Amino acid sequence: MTQRELAEEIGVTESAVRNYELGYRNPNKANLAALAKTLGVTEEALSDMGPETARGALEMLFRMEDNLGLKLVDTGQGLAIAVDPSVEGSQKFSQALKAWKRKKDALEAGDLSEADYEAWKLSFKG
Repeated sequence: MTQRELAEEIGVTESAVRNYELGYRNPNKANLAALAKTLGVTEEALSDMGPETARGALEMLFRMEDNLGLKLVDTGQGLAIAVDPSVEGSQKFSQALKAWKRKKDALEAGDLSEADYEAWKLSFKG
């Protein structure tokens, strides 16, 4: 799909789509929803959510600890992340992680292509 086609589909200008792609501008909520629907992905997949630094990643983990029951576990060979099932809201997070692991295992076993794995990540609604 071209930028022009996408713009026509969601009702914005071609330059607006170009600016979204380049990161110069962010779509408003309505346009983000239209983009996600048109592209067949979740809104979160189009949002800038990822930490770019170790400190940013750590801040995200701190929030996940507070809100989702994330905890660190020393395995003796390194650190791992686990979910404390006694924390309210952690069950849904745990289920989402299990779904991710199943897909990752299928990818590593050769049962899922890289393209299908990436498509799953973009469309996963957890």
